[in-house]
Amino acid sequence: MCGITGFFSIKENQDKKLLLEKMSSALVHRGPDEFGQFINQTKQLYIAHQRLSILELSKAGSQPMKSRCGRYIIAFNGEIYNFRELRSELEGFDSDVQFRGHSDTEVLLTCISVFGLDRTLPKLNGMFAFSLYDLKLNKIILARDRFGEKPLYIYSDAYSFAFSSELKPIEIFSQRLSINHSSVDALFRFSYIPAPFSIYNEVFKLLPGHRLDIELNDFSKIDLNHSKPYWQVVDSISLGLKNRYQFTNVNDAIIETEAVLKKSVDQRMISDVPLGAFLSGGIDSTCITALMQAQSSHKVKTFSIGFHDEQYNEAQHAKAVAGILGTDHHELYLNPNDMLDSVYQLPDIYDEPFADSSQLPTIMVSKFAKEHVTVALTGDSGDEVFCGYNRYSTGQKIASSFGSIPLPIRNVFSNSLSRLSPTFHNKIFSIITKLIPKISNYRNIGDKAHKFYRILDFKNEVDLYNKLIQTWPETAVTGEIIDLATDIQDAFNFAGINFVERMMWQDAIGYMQNDILTKVDRASMSVSLETRVPFLDNQVYQHAWNLPLEYKLYNGKTKYPLRNIVSKYIPNSIMDRPKSGFGAPIGDWLRNELKDWAESLLSPGSLSANSFIDSEKVRELWKVHLTGKQNQQHAIWNVLMFLQWQTRRLN
Repeated sequence: MCGITGFFSIKENQDKKLLLEKMSSALVHRGPDEFGQFINQTKQLYIAHQRLSILELSKAGSQPMKSRCGRYIIAFNGEIYNFRELRSELEGFDSDVQFRGHSDTEVLLTCISVFGLDRTLPKLNGMFAFSLYDLKLNKIILARDRFGEKPLYIYSDAYSFAFSSELKPIEIFSQRLSINHSSVDALFRFSYIPAPFSIYNEVFKLLPGHRLDIELNDFSKIDLNHSKPYWQVVDSISLGLKNRYQFTNVNDAIIETEAVLKKSVDQRMISDVPLGAFLSGGIDSTCITALMQAQSSHKVKTFSIGFHDEQYNEAQHAKAVAGILGTDHHELYLNPNDMLDSVYQLPDIYDEPFADSSQLPTIMVSKFAKEHVTVALTGDSGDEVFCGYNRYSTGQKIASSFGSIPLPIRNVFSNSLSRLSPTFHNKIFSIITKLIPKISNYRNIGDKAHKFYRILDFKNEVDLYNKLIQTWPETAVTGEIIDLATDIQDAFNFAGINFVERMMWQDAIGYMQNDILTKVDRASMSVSLETRVPFLDNQVYQHAWNLPLEYKLYNGKTKYPLRNIVSKYIPNSIMDRPKSGFGAPIGDWLRNELKDWAESLLSPGSLSANSFIDSEKVRELWKVHLTGKQNQQHAIWNVLMFLQWQTRRLN
């Protein structure tokens, strides 16, 4: 795990070596163990690498690394989990192949030398972003893993381009960066800026599963349209539809699910440094931790975060799970004051505005884990891969139950019922729970009911999905903007899958890549901690799409195969509870401990400095949230994260 950056520039009057060092120093937290560089002044190419040593701790793993054939230079960030299989394949293919060490980077570089990049990329099972310089052709290729676990930002003008694992080095490279107002709109609506766009007009993100070839002999400005895919989610979906006949019953599917997950976890436990796991006590993290402990000769170190607000506290569940599994468990309870310093650090940790409020506990658990380990496995992406989100079953029910009712009638119901506050529904629910105690564990009922009323007036599947995932019902950005989520039609126009699977597809290329994976990568790498995601193994993802939907959403139970795997290790009485996300009580904190900070950013004077933000709409939402009549924490947090980022940028 590392940080990479570099540039090509034909501009004169620059100390380019010093510039490279400054750019690389901005990534030290991603790779504090070693700095390396490749410079070809004749070709005007400068590449730097900050190393976090995980495999092959000796100099044999240093980068940028040159191939034995002398043709290629690679700067690599990430892990290739099937590198041992690839190494065996190379040695069987050519007996003359030799290796200096046992790093996955050297295997990747040798694979490219022997098979070529076109044949190598589809073979890779891992998380990565890399630059590959071909000295023979004077060409550089940038590539990113299938799901976008590792980031890669790119800047270009008519005379140069720069790339980096984060935005900070690019901000050093170019001072002429302007805010993309459409990206701000996307941030307000989704809590993130979707790839390939960034907060800046001049910078784009390389899409997951894509490569970008740049000819240096005949260089011209590059943009997001120059990249091309070597793999897409639709590839797994299409293959999965063909393979679904192989499972004759759900039990066979569960057995195969456990087998592929075991292999994935085993591959991600390969490390020359201490490793552990994030454990929230939910289905996904419990499944990964159980499979780790089952394959480990010692107690796996596990880490969880707790809150004194019982509505958000999952630590007691994690502790119970850890006790049964026999892990070496560590827990840390937090209060709002513990979070305050992290709130101010968010713009530096995330580089561009990012507004999933669970970023705060993710940062804290990463810091906590780093005190004990350098690598941590996580349960992220289990929901997107095995159909776990409540919106999948809820969306399906809403579409089937209300889709046949004429839209004008639904409009009337939506407008009327939306006027009832979440507080009103919470009071009603508290009365009902006295009659039906077993539903008392469900939280935020008022907010969920209010959201349900707002989405009743959906026009079609696309509109329903958008209403389910968007924070702002309408834009809070004024002026001319472009909807950046244009790829949604690919999923919803695809034949052969139903509404739930279309939502899963869209989540995989939208929410999962741009929110979940971004959140975890930036939080963990800010403290030099590598996180690994077993659910995003190539074989696991393909297997999940091989399964019929009814095997994943089985008799109303989401993630049915995972639940069955977990039941082998943990009693159902412990795991059978309402789904709870990894969040923090941001709504209450904004009304109390974080109120002064929020008010300073949301003051009329502060908002008026941004002519493209509808300040009246934002202020009104803020006032509603403060009254407690509605919980608008997500919408407000999205705005706060942009304003906090902008404040850092201007200072």
